[in-house]
Order: sequence, then C-alpha cells, then structure tokens
Amino acid sequence: MIFRILRAGVAGAVAWWAGLMLLFGAAQSVLADPALQSAKLDAIYSMPPPPRVAEQPWLLPAGILAIAMVHAATFAYLRPALPVGLVRRGLAFGAVSWALLVPWFEFYLPWNLMLEPGLLVLLEMTVWAGILALVGLAISFAFGRGSQRSESGDMAM
Repeated sequence: MIFRILRAGVAGAVAWWAGLMLLFGAAQSVLADPALQSAKLDAIYSMPPPPRVAEQPWLLPAGILAIAMVHAATFAYLRPALPVGLVRRGLAFGAVSWALLVPWFEFYLPWNLMLEPGLLVLLEMTVWAGILALVGLAISFAFGRGSQRSESGDMAM
C-alpha cells in the first residue's frame, strides 16, 4: 500500500506540474494582462521581499510533491467510496479535491485580498478544475486496481 501511495503521489506531482505549465501557462496572457488584472495583485510580484520560490526555486517542485503525496494518501483512504473505474475514480477524486480547495482559496486570496476581478477568478477556478482532474486521473491510474472491492469495471469510463 505504501508503495502504491508513493507511486501515485509522484504521478500526481508530475500531473500537477504539467497542468500548471500547460493550463495556467496558456491562461497567463489573460491573467497577467495589466488592463484586466488588479493592480494590487500585480504589485505583489514586485514588492520586497520576493516570493520564497523566487529565491529558492526548489521549493515549488518540493511543495507540489509533498501536496501530491497528501492527495495520494487521501485518495487511498477515500478510494472505496469513489466510483469504480480508473477514469471515473480519478475524475471524482479531482472533483472532490477541487471542491475542498479551490472555491475557498479563490474567494479568500485572489478575490478578497488581492481584489482580482470576478471573471479572472472564474478563469482560475476553471484552470484549477483542469489541473485537479489531471492530478486525480494520474493518481488513480498510478494507484491502479486493487482488492478493496470488486473492480471488474476498472477500465470503465
């Protein structure tokens, strides 16, 4: 079980990183547009001190890996309650992850504290849905089939 969690955590971290690069990368032209973005949020990037990851770049991949390990362990715990099938299970876990993280974070930090416009917050929430769907799928496939319950439909969509 521990090996499966570790393998799923690494897969989740890779999916998280890829999702950040692909999905947030594609959205940056809109999210970073000064004509659309909050001046307060834009100012954060030039205020001293710089973000920790700017001075210690290894923190970002290490943090993503640590969080993905937490996700993989949580997946292992919730797995019996998730739908049967690697795809369904992964998407369901991604949806649960999104529901427990993104609405609060986007409400409190970008919208409330940083005064980010609502439409940009909705864009970020959509991007996070894509990233966490990728993470959920990666964790589900890497965790694989198991014996906790009948899984004859594991490859079912």
